[in-house]
Amino acid sequence: MSEPTVYMWPKTNPHNKYTDLLARSLERRGLRVEHYAKGSQFKPRRGDIVHIHWPSYTYQASIFPLTVVKSLFFIFLLYWYKFLGVRLFWTIHNIWPHKGKSRWDFFVRKRLLGLCDAAFVLSESSKREAAEVFGAPEDKIVVTPHGHYDDAYPSRGIDIRARFGIPKERFLYLFVGRINRYKGVEQLVSAYRSLDDSDAALLIAGQADTGYDLGFIGEGKTGDEAGAIKLHSSFVDDGELADYLLAADAVVLPYRQITTSGSAILALTFGKPVVAPRLGSLGEYVSEGCGVLYDPDDKDGLRKALRDVMNMDRQKTERRIADKLRELDWDRIADRMLAVYAGRIPQEVNA
Repeated sequence: MSEPTVYMWPKTNPHNKYTDLLARSLERRGLRVEHYAKGSQFKPRRGDIVHIHWPSYTYQASIFPLTVVKSLFFIFLLYWYKFLGVRLFWTIHNIWPHKGKSRWDFFVRKRLLGLCDAAFVLSESSKREAAEVFGAPEDKIVVTPHGHYDDAYPSRGIDIRARFGIPKERFLYLFVGRINRYKGVEQLVSAYRSLDDSDAALLIAGQADTGYDLGFIGEGKTGDEAGAIKLHSSFVDDGELADYLLAADAVVLPYRQITTSGSAILALTFGKPVVAPRLGSLGEYVSEGCGVLYDPDDKDGLRKALRDVMNMDRQKTERRIADKLRELDWDRIADRMLAVYAGRIPQEVNA
């Protein structure tokens, strides 16, 4: 019998390198991995694998009646694959879609999980939540950590500090990524200004959601008048992302809600300590010595965390982060996933 083909749904994603990096690691282990796209429905055969990521993009539509039609077709397709002998797997990146949960999402996702041979999650906390929400046995859900981003974002050698006029001696906090009310940027600006520290600077880089006003940052002010806050209010191109991270001393992710943060793993990949709330799986990735986690219910928690990260021993932090990145090695993750594909559910936890 020939080796199975893995149809990664999707294999490439312009907004997230996770599936591309995962596919490469599986290919290094000898598996054939194909991109599941429009027209791929009839390709999988008995023994092949369909591995689903972010299913809401498949079953959701702009109006509910069309969502129902797409969802029923999606579920029918999964039943058809089971009839053919195709094996199904789902990586549960988020328990619910980013737009929020609904009873229909519960209906579709519970059936998807029920039809899968196994599911993957990126943390122990996500495993417990998924099992509880969907009523699934925990041994059907396997933790495979989110791997690092080493070599995914090469540097162009751009001097980001020079671009924004930030002195080299200043401690630079960086927020990078899409900006909306769930990202906590307003709280970050307030906490940073309360530091009243001329030895620090804050750079906020990312595109704001439509209708989200960034006026609270004080774009009209310059230099120390604005508390040395610099704003790049546009999407950060992949080609420049590494240079933004290399310019920073710490990456701040003051999320108000989160499951797993690729941004935290990206920061660690570049050796930067992370400041974040103790939410979701962040504690499993930003482990002791890799940054500062704060209590999201503590009104002064973020300000204290900003101060604490400035006082971390840089060499010790680099060693702790290097240890964490070894745990997030893609080849280790691929070996664990291959065991699950083969029907062997590993009991040990990799993260």
